[in-house]
Amino acid sequence: MPKKRKNRGRHKGDKGKEPMVYCDNCGKLVPRSKAVRVTVPYSPVPADLARELEKQGAIVPRYYVTKTYCINCAIYLGILKVRAEDERKRKVTLTKAPVRKETITAPSVNKPAQAQPTPTTQQANERGPTGS
Repeated sequence: MPKKRKNRGRHKGDKGKEPMVYCDNCGKLVPRSKAVRVTVPYSPVPADLARELEKQGAIVPRYYVTKTYCINCAIYLGILKVRAEDERKRKVTLTKAPVRKETITAPSVNKPAQAQPTPTTQQANERGPTGS
């Protein structure tokens, strides 16, 4: 009997059994290697309100949520496309989630931070007993 796909529609190879996961769309039990995982950014604030808040300088949190879909739901939602018979043998990777850009700049690890000079005892005596 001819094989429809080189990997038999799974990623596990010859490993034997593996755990089952639930589809987040329909609730179907799917083998973990057969399920399609998609990571998407999620914001609890609506987009138009988030834009206005960011203009005013507020930091709106954005969370990354990983969803697991069965093959049927992934095709229905447009995550996967049905390919021609000869193209089914080729491996196609899903697009990666966008990399989050940090808005707050952290001090560099390679560059040492500039320390404030500590006053010597002579400078402290010149200022007086209050220190100012």
